Amino acid sequence: MTRSPVSPLNKSLYARLKSKLTVPVCDFVPAGRKAPYVALTDTQAQDWKTKTVSGASVTATVKIISEYQGDKEVAELADAAINAIASPVLALENDWQIVTVGIDSHSVERFDTHREASITFRFTIIDTREG
Repeated sequence: MTRSPVSPLNKSLYARLKSKLTVPVCDFVPAGRKAPYVALTDTQAQDWKTKTVSGASVTATVKIISEYQGDKEVAELADAAINAIASPVLALENDWQIVTVGIDSHSVERFDTHREASITFRFTIIDTREG
């Protein structure tokens, strides 16, 4: 990989979630942050090439934290995050283009004090600069 789509993707994910969700969106979780909130966590890219196109397969994980003891709030926020990211397709800077987006995994963990949803999205991204 001669360059990475991770930064443009994270920037676009952050902007989209911030504009569509009613709770705070963080790219890190400050100490003492009151729930509910959404945080961007792990992002990983693996490059690929064909004879005519190059790009990356990227996974990006979004975590949703809720102090509500049931699953209602965390489930509603997870649905809102999925809908926000799925459509319309995110626009990326620096000659990167998303061609597919899907959910790689989705889980909810129940803790004594809170609920935590984790959604991992998988993006197929092409490099239009190298194409």
